[in-house]
Amino acid sequence: MAPNNTDDNDNQPASRPDSFSGAWLVTEYVHDPVGSLIGTIKQRRTVEATTSGRLRVVQVCEPSDSLDGHPMAAFAGEWQFELEVHGDKRHYLGPDVVGVGTQWAPGAMTGEGVWPRFGHEFSSYGVLVNPGRQLTGGSFSRAGRSIADIVGVAVPESLGVEPELDLAAEPESLDELMVQRRIGPMRIGVRRLSPTTTKWMATMHDGHTNTNITITKVCTDDGAAEGSVSIA
Repeated sequence: MAPNNTDDNDNQPASRPDSFSGAWLVTEYVHDPVGSLIGTIKQRRTVEATTSGRLRVVQVCEPSDSLDGHPMAAFAGEWQFELEVHGDKRHYLGPDVVGVGTQWAPGAMTGEGVWPRFGHEFSSYGVLVNPGRQLTGGSFSRAGRSIADIVGVAVPESLGVEPELDLAAEPESLDELMVQRRIGPMRIGVRRLSPTTTKWMATMHDGHTNTNITITKVCTDDGAAEGSVSIA
């Protein structure tokens, strides 16, 4: 998925590495729209500053054989894009990812947009539970139709060990009035608060660190949004 990055809250493009910079090993667990595990994608992700003040992201992806014949099999290979940081916004500038991200708290991001060459829209999240472990993932869709949901984890490449998630870990409960679905250790809920306002929540338990994260967004039909991320 699109990486998520933090920096200070001024209105100038970032000119230095941030919390997500460096080389990461990533394991993504791919689920179908009903929540069944169908494969994995191993990834090496690098995030580094450029001389122009942007951040350059390079992702090299290797889908598992079980994804053969699924749209996510086409995620194999190398993908690159650049982004600029303006305050709490991240602008993904292509070529392989175009969209925008929002920093809701230090080390906690969500994003959305499109992978033009891959041919799918995306929504994504990235939360640093500590400097050496990132929970990451999101969803892919095409023309609004879900293709895959992903829960993933990343660790610094210097550790030399591919990271794993406990997919059986039990996430915290959500508002019982929400329409909910389960994706491994993550529970996602949606509730219409009014004819023009929707509340979206995701909660995830990382068994490796015994950490719970909760992402909350309240969005209106005109595109305005408020959000928060908690780590406990």
